[in-house]
Amino acid sequence: MTTYRRRATLGLLGTGMALLAGCSGSSDDGNGSDDDTEDESDESAGDADIDGENGDLPAYASILPQSDDPSYFYGAIDGATLDTLLNDEGAAEGNEPTDPLLGNPVIMAVLFGNFGSRASRQAYVNNDQTAADEGVLVDANGVYAVKGQYDQDGLAADLESAGYAAESDTDAYSVYSDPDSGEAVGVSEEVFAVTSPNPNDDGFEPIAAVERVLETAVGDREPKHAVDEDFEWLLRASSTDGMALCRYTETEAFDPATLGNEQVSSDSLEFAFGAFEGANGAHQQLSLGDGDATASAVVTYADEASVDRDRLESALGTDADSVTFEQDGSAVAVDAEYSGDLVEE
Repeated sequence: MTTYRRRATLGLLGTGMALLAGCSGSSDDGNGSDDDTEDESDESAGDADIDGENGDLPAYASILPQSDDPSYFYGAIDGATLDTLLNDEGAAEGNEPTDPLLGNPVIMAVLFGNFGSRASRQAYVNNDQTAADEGVLVDANGVYAVKGQYDQDGLAADLESAGYAAESDTDAYSVYSDPDSGEAVGVSEEVFAVTSPNPNDDGFEPIAAVERVLETAVGDREPKHAVDEDFEWLLRASSTDGMALCRYTETEAFDPATLGNEQVSSDSLEFAFGAFEGANGAHQQLSLGDGDATASAVVTYADEASVDRDRLESALGTDADSVTFEQDGSAVAVDAEYSGDLVEE
């Protein structure tokens, strides 16, 4: 078994996370306590237990917008984890984890380094009023959104000073765009959202994508979980503390051509979702402790006959000290511990 030093693993995040310096994270439990809705509480942290009926939604579920695309992706990172990544002064380059339970969340966190342009990041930092241990950073289907507390008027003024043009302006939120780069930025008192044109998707419209997030955040549009029972079940069944990411499709199974390998490659920064071939939902979570780590996943299929335990067990938790798989009908929960792998030197 390959041993991954904790500092070596965190070293993968150094460049990307440095771009987020000044970004407040989220609440310690990854489920935020700043949401007023009754079912979005802070109890869902912990092991995956396939409890999609009684589990709680993360607070950031309120900003995950519905979409016309049957495929869905989100990633999130909480404040305690973000603080660890930004302030681990001993982090150094090291081996990349090849176990998808470790590697996929790490890659997701690295990609957060693409958060906004220099101008939009500066406007964000200037007007961020979020406490250091509150808020959450989310990739909502291609839109980077930070849930926290902001000076909305100050954000708007800074963006206008930087040459951004107003695209929509309501009492609750405003959306701006950069005429040169095509970047779109949305601001409200509780959400800062930003995205740029996607060179791999000609149909991706940054302004519309940011507007969906802001409309969802202020209650003008229903969030994804409110209109899709299967997606809601997956969120409630999963642990969401630390780093979390989710792939989901409204079809019976993922398109295998989009999943990639079953193992994270050491040669390139690519997700490894091959273990989830045949499934239609996969929610992963990774928590970093003091010299150890825990990871979990909940994987759902169209029906019990489609479950591929052999594929899951051969690809997930390959570098863990211990790993368990629990099946309940068409869903499988995976829990792994890395108490000996991610250690301080």
